[in-house]
Amino acid sequence: MKENLTVLIVEDSKVFAQGLELLLNEHPLIKRVHHKNDFEGTLDILKTMPIDLVILDLNLETKDYDGTIISKKIKQLYPLIKILILTENIRVHIYEKLFNECKVDAYLDKQSGIEETFKAIEEVLGGRTYVDYNIQEMLEIESWMKASRREKEIISELISGLTQKEIAAKLYISPKTVEVHIRNLFTKFKVKNSTELVAKYVKYINANRENLEDTIPPFKSLR
Repeated sequence: MKENLTVLIVEDSKVFAQGLELLLNEHPLIKRVHHKNDFEGTLDILKTMPIDLVILDLNLETKDYDGTIISKKIKQLYPLIKILILTENIRVHIYEKLFNECKVDAYLDKQSGIEETFKAIEEVLGGRTYVDYNIQEMLEIESWMKASRREKEIISELISGLTQKEIAAKLYISPKTVEVHIRNLFTKFKVKNSTELVAKYVKYINANRENLEDTIPPFKSLR
């Protein structure tokens, strides 16, 4: 594995970037860490300095471009540079775009620890792609978005602590119908009981932090 690595952080939060830089400097393989906060600055430094790894946020404070546009351009111009996405933006369609179109090497949740980041760096430098565990879990259960409105109502009531019989009375449907919906939710979320279902759902909404105001309950009630 290559030593004396030069890393570029592309992040518009100066505080976050400075904190990450301090942590990256503790890695034995990393020699230099640079920071840029926009598209133009990123391309400028890549023209003048050999960079081994770019750690890139997806959401930057501009409507002109985002991390997917930057990563795609970097890979077009410098295909050997490794790109590690570090973001709060977790979605299946983003995952597919990052790896299929942008050809990035790793996708990490910003809430991951530095150990996870170091592990991702070592994996991509070894020629492998990497997706952290939190993101894998959230991608697996994004099937929630395909649940019906009735299923969402039922899981909302389960979270509120109602029994199946109480849910049936509140929603003016039969207990048997509630039971069928819950069974379908077990299948979609790959769980065995209501406790596991609620726990997995709460993990899902905690990881999907964007567009909260556009969601229906119980998203808002749990924040």
